[in-house]
Amino acid sequence: MIPAHGTCRGFVLAGGKSRRMGQDKALLPFGGRPLALRAAELVRQVCGDVTLVGDAKKYAALGFPAIEDAFPDRGPLGGIHAALQHSDARFTLIVGCDMPYLTPDFLEFLLRVAQETEADAVVPESEEFGYEPLCAVYARSCLAPIERGLQENRCKISQVFGQLRLRLIPPAEWKPYDPGGRLFQNLNTLEDYERARRELWHSVPEAPAGKEE
Repeated sequence: MIPAHGTCRGFVLAGGKSRRMGQDKALLPFGGRPLALRAAELVRQVCGDVTLVGDAKKYAALGFPAIEDAFPDRGPLGGIHAALQHSDARFTLIVGCDMPYLTPDFLEFLLRVAQETEADAVVPESEEFGYEPLCAVYARSCLAPIERGLQENRCKISQVFGQLRLRLIPPAEWKPYDPGGRLFQNLNTLEDYERARRELWHSVPEAPAGKEE
């Protein structure tokens, strides 16, 4: 594992609107614990520490520090900015709370690549969605252009990425870490959530019925 203290800080974005889900996805139970807590424990394995980005009062019970966006209601870019603004490390690992198939091995791979490149950000490139900015490593050099974009009301990640030096991780590089073909699958709807829970149940037995309710 990469020595993370002083080198990388980990953040989990938990403050989305969850409009398609109809409820706060960060607090939905998955494998016996809330999605945001599951993601935080994963990131902590890699970075040694983790901070949630979202409503500090709402997520206080999860047991991790939480910070809020300096630019509220600006979508994922606002959350990325908040993480970078609070990070004192050379690298910042940012993960969305609703990606239950990520693994420590893959996140460690992203950090290794970040250490070996002069790029501003190391970002996987998926076949279906293009950039995967909520499973990426950002250098401190990203903060100023992202903040400038938000100040100019350019809130789409693709708009700001055009100002950064990216080290893209193409499918040929990440597929060895994804034998099931689900690495970047996120949970946007109740159908997505229930399907993922069924898959989890068949692979590793989840908590007995009634434990999560």
